[in-house]
This record gives sequence, structure tokens and C-alpha cells, in this order.
Amino acid sequence: MTGGYRETGEFYRLFMVPGMAHCGGGPGANVFGNFANGPDPSDHSDDLLSALDRWVTQGEAPDQVIATKYVNDTPPAIAFQRPLCPFPEVSKYSGNGDPTQASNWLCVQPRGKRRQGRQGEPGAAH
Repeated sequence: MTGGYRETGEFYRLFMVPGMAHCGGGPGANVFGNFANGPDPSDHSDDLLSALDRWVTQGEAPDQVIATKYVNDTPPAIAFQRPLCPFPEVSKYSGNGDPTQASNWLCVQPRGKRRQGRQGEPGAAH
């Protein structure tokens, strides 16, 4: 098979979960529809299965999935949220706003370059 990162990203994406122990738990944001539901399991933005379903049925691949860390790992009180980014991107705090809110984090290339998306999409350069 030939192709590179962009071509592979059309059918395969890897989302690393920083701070999650093997299969769950740990100090990081570790709930994204994997073994417990995020705040809204029908929302493709914070539920990996819903994101996969949307990709298959509507052709919209996920650019990020929001992971949640619950207080004492018990819903519903949210300690913080972070975006899970498609490899090789990583989440980075924007420097503005509440760092417990996923909306204040960006998916960036490891060298610090911001992903180039289409205008109006999450992660798009404005």
C-alpha cells in the first residue's frame, strides 16, 4: 500500500489518551465513550463510538474527540475536559480561558504548528 499521512487519515486515525491508564482510569481525561459515557453520549464530539458512526454513515471524520475527567472518576461532576487529537497532533493549552474547558485547548503538531483545517471547522486557522 502506498500513500502517506494524509491518505491514511482518510480511513484510519489514532487518538492517543494522555494520562489514561491501560484501558481506563488514571489522572488524565479518560472518559470518551470507552467504558463510561461522556456528558452527552449521543454527541459525536465527546463519544468515540458516535464519532465513528458519523464517519461511516456521513463521511465526516473526527478531527478531535473530547475526553472527560470526572471528579473522583464518578459522574456527573466534571473535573476537566481535553481534546483527544489524531496522531501525530497533541492538545496544547491556548493560554486563554479556563484550562479545565476543552474549548481552550488546541490540537497542534508536536512542533507547535497549528493544524490547517477548512474555515469554520474545529482547529481551523482563523
